[in-house]
Amino acid sequence: MNRTLLFLTFFGTILTLFGLMQWRLYRLYRSWVERSVEQEKRRRWMLAARWTVGAGIVGFFSRFLFNELGSYDHWAVQALVIYPGGIFFGAVVLGFLAASVRDLALLVMRLVEKLKELVAGLLGASAPDPIPIPVDHGRRRLLRTGGLAMMATIGGIPTIASAATARDYQINRIPLYFDNLPSGLEGFTLAQISDLHSGVFMTEGDMEGIFELVNGLHPQLTLLTGDQVDNTDSQIPPLHRALRTLKADYGVFGVLGNHDHYATAERVAAAMRDRGVTVLSNEHQTLKIDGEDLSIVGIDDAGNGARNYADLDAATAGLTPDGFRIFLSHRPDTFDVARQKGMHLSLAGHTHGGQVGIEFGGIKLNPVYLIYKYARGLYQEAGKYLYVNVGVGMVGVPIRLIRPEIALFTLRRRPAVAAAA
Repeated sequence: MNRTLLFLTFFGTILTLFGLMQWRLYRLYRSWVERSVEQEKRRRWMLAARWTVGAGIVGFFSRFLFNELGSYDHWAVQALVIYPGGIFFGAVVLGFLAASVRDLALLVMRLVEKLKELVAGLLGASAPDPIPIPVDHGRRRLLRTGGLAMMATIGGIPTIASAATARDYQINRIPLYFDNLPSGLEGFTLAQISDLHSGVFMTEGDMEGIFELVNGLHPQLTLLTGDQVDNTDSQIPPLHRALRTLKADYGVFGVLGNHDHYATAERVAAAMRDRGVTVLSNEHQTLKIDGEDLSIVGIDDAGNGARNYADLDAATAGLTPDGFRIFLSHRPDTFDVARQKGMHLSLAGHTHGGQVGIEFGGIKLNPVYLIYKYARGLYQEAGKYLYVNVGVGMVGVPIRLIRPEIALFTLRRRPAVAAAA
């Protein structure tokens, strides 16, 4: 599909869905005002809502303009347009979900009442007429207080989540034990960065800070697992400039993700290579580490249909039969076939861990587990590992309830094997 047509289709879909959500919320708000606010004050309440919604819409859609112009990283644009617009979008979506739950609850209550009336009719009894509830000043105050509390919650959750976790990077230090690890790779360290999404919510300064944080971990190898940019070529130059910061003893390797193809994949790859990153597009490279072979195999994005750019057979063609193999793929669902191809360690991203899922006390209220077989974290099957990194960037809204992460792996020989050796 033509790139302009693809963008217009995407933009039109977002505009339609966003508009329908706001229309539903506006109707609920108007109904609430009529029941909870005195008549002489209703006009001011409705006017305040229109100004708030209008400012939010302008902020949300202005980010697309600043995105194309490439001027989104100025602090004033970030503070006055990008983040307020993104938080407004998040609040609208959250409010729509809350309204949908309310509508579903009311529907269930009405069905129960109808069922009661039906049973009463079958038993020859008549259902009592509903008693009208007068709207007095006390009830108005109660409705107004409850509505304001709900609106504060819906607006506060995205705001707090954006401020609290969006840049709260966690360093996950993960030892990995292998029976067949070559002795020369004992203690070898590698860092994984995933889903940067250079763009309105990930500026050049943000990326430089992340790269400096990774450099401070002193990994011997640094790996990028896709989605370096968000969706347009204007986001490539900030990535290119920031990458000059990223260093590792044995180099930086990376693969492309689906969002890199939403921009121009060739230009993303060229910008990375210009900064010394080895971009593996259905190919591999073998390093010599203390006399041992360490092969890094990388595939392009394994999407669906015409958007599947992966070729694992090409990536493994001529691969040395010995040595340790690390497999890079943006999408984690390639783990099954990679494991069959003899990859010892697979690294992926793509899922963001759900980005806005809620997980606490062993309870996981996160739809990502319904969508992906390998959703986040570490998996082990038949002695082979997969790690699905939740990434550092954000998509859609500047909100993360799942903390962004940088993973640092240390390769180890399994204790019994090391002792025997």
